Amino acid sequence: MRIIWPVIFSFTLLSLFSLIVFVFLKYLNNTWWKSKIIRRIALLIPILGILSMAVWVVSYNMKIIWLASTGSLLAVAVVVTLLGLIISLPFSGILNKIHAFLEKRAARKAASGPEKVDRQRRAFLKGAAAAVPLVTMTTGGAGIARSFRGTNVYRLPLRFENLPPQLDGLKILHISDPHLGIYKSLSDIEDIIAKADEFKPDIVLLTGDIADDLSLLPDALKISASLNPGYGTYASLGNHEYYRGINEVLKNYDKSSVPLLRSSGVTIDVDGAALYIAGADDPVHMRRDNSAFLKKTIERGLDGAASDAFHLLMSHRPEGFDQAAEFGVDLTLAGHTHGGQVGIYGRSFWEPFMPGRYLWGKYEKGPSQMYLTAGIGHWFPFRLGCPPEAPVIELVSGNNI
Repeated sequence: MRIIWPVIFSFTLLSLFSLIVFVFLKYLNNTWWKSKIIRRIALLIPILGILSMAVWVVSYNMKIIWLASTGSLLAVAVVVTLLGLIISLPFSGILNKIHAFLEKRAARKAASGPEKVDRQRRAFLKGAAAAVPLVTMTTGGAGIARSFRGTNVYRLPLRFENLPPQLDGLKILHISDPHLGIYKSLSDIEDIIAKADEFKPDIVLLTGDIADDLSLLPDALKISASLNPGYGTYASLGNHEYYRGINEVLKNYDKSSVPLLRSSGVTIDVDGAALYIAGADDPVHMRRDNSAFLKKTIERGLDGAASDAFHLLMSHRPEGFDQAAEFGVDLTLAGHTHGGQVGIYGRSFWEPFMPGRYLWGKYEKGPSQMYLTAGIGHWFPFRLGCPPEAPVIELVSGNNI
């Protein structure tokens, strides 16, 4: 598995965050910066991060996965700690400067005569300045801990006005972005399947980025299909299937019982009603306009679909929803974003800062709907208000919800 990009990303963040922390300490919290202990701790944190990344890379190349996982976790903990300090140090700096101002004013007045000193207020300011970084770092630790919680498997009803009556109540288990390898394992897929069995899903759909360690992909597909849903298990591709080796991925799918829908689709008869499931290919590229590619792959995937069928599209990239809505797709299931891994009230925390972007949750365009899952795995072990999820989507007639 290639880990060069996660390592470069972590090292870049580590370097940038360390520099910002040094600047914030020296110029905004000069009182603390004068302490030799504080300076040594500030220097020790990035050193620990660099050592952790070295352990991460070396142990992974030596196939010592548990040690690689430990190294990566420590590196992420360092980055999260630095981020917490970046957020909190400006506030601490303000409180420290207020405290220093009051101290100087009290000293001047004391020189000119007795003064009643408000020691309680000054002690509060001093304590609050120290408490702010502790709160942010504790929150960061909670986000790391919550990334290791079990996946939330739950019923998610979606209403469709013109849903064929035969499809009313159809349940679809949506699994996306496990990224099996360092942070997630086959036991996580087993846990999801065990939880989903309670809902008796009729279909299981996998929308990409299944395994970063491709040796785990065959068993992951086998476990995902073990529910034996009445209408089958299907999969589409994500960008990580290409990153890890698309040829090996395709060979694994060819040997499995899970059909891979790659710019293709299949019609399923559900008690006389047609359900058409299509799978979009992935454009691989991260930072360019992929609309033309997505339009072409979705159009090919829908080729042959009956006009009166209920159209369901698996598109790892949520931006495929724009093209899907143009083609009249009823439901698009997507992943890829991980919800930004930070959420609030069931939406991505980053949504107000990224207008027009699809990040997490339900979206609508006319009669077309999309559910963009926060996924199971993550880029790095941190989730806050955005738990791993594998929803069981239930199609519900507009008259029955």
